[in-house]
Amino acid sequence: MSSVSISIVLYNNTAKTVNSLVKNVEKSTKNLVDVQLFLVNNSPENEDLTAYLQTFKSTDWIKIIVPETNGGFGAGNNLVLPYLQSDYHIVMNPDIMISSEHELDKMINYLEENPRVGLLSPLIKFPNGEVQHLLKRKSSVLDMAIRFLRLPGTERRKAWFVNLPDGYSHTHKAENVPGSFLVFRTSIFEKIGGFDEKYFLYMEDCDITMKVNQVSNAVFFPEAFVYHEWQRENRKSVKGIYHMLSSMFVYFNKWGWKLY
Repeated sequence: MSSVSISIVLYNNTAKTVNSLVKNVEKSTKNLVDVQLFLVNNSPENEDLTAYLQTFKSTDWIKIIVPETNGGFGAGNNLVLPYLQSDYHIVMNPDIMISSEHELDKMINYLEENPRVGLLSPLIKFPNGEVQHLLKRKSSVLDMAIRFLRLPGTERRKAWFVNLPDGYSHTHKAENVPGSFLVFRTSIFEKIGGFDEKYFLYMEDCDITMKVNQVSNAVFFPEAFVYHEWQRENRKSVKGIYHMLSSMFVYFNKWGWKLY
């Protein structure tokens, strides 16, 4: 039976949210005999959250990690690297819900049967069941501009970038998967050194898909799905816009300035 580890980076989440999250993970992994959950607290100054997380200290399968400084999403998830002993490692957002243990079983079984796949991205849905079109093609400057400046007359290009109309109906190799729920073969996650910590927020999912495809294969797998509330309020703030622009510069400086 395969072993699975899961890391979730928390930031100012409520005790109620984390309680629901832990219960969902426990329920959806009940068919697995070896599960380790890592909760990374990126907001230790939040006294209510910190106090609540202390209640898990005596729980064998849950480990609480508190970084010295908040280095962002990627850096937070990388803190689990020294502790990993699993076959598969899942990175998930706190606003994800796995609908049942059968969905996770399908993902793990696919990875068991396809050893060349190092990263699996399932179908992601809104809580009402509507598909979220988050599976993207390799990022370019034009596509970033279209996506975030809402340029008129670009609907066809925007649809192409998110793999519409038929990119969500079958399993295929992926160029740019959403970071809200990622299932890694742990050996591949370790081989690539996890996330590039130069990204504080945004573009780290594009980057890690590129890294995986250099040594293995990233695959979109719509036979299984998770629910995602898709909380993106940060993009509306000045700080959020700054992080987005700085991450874009990091990404294109690293992978090349592909204009279109």
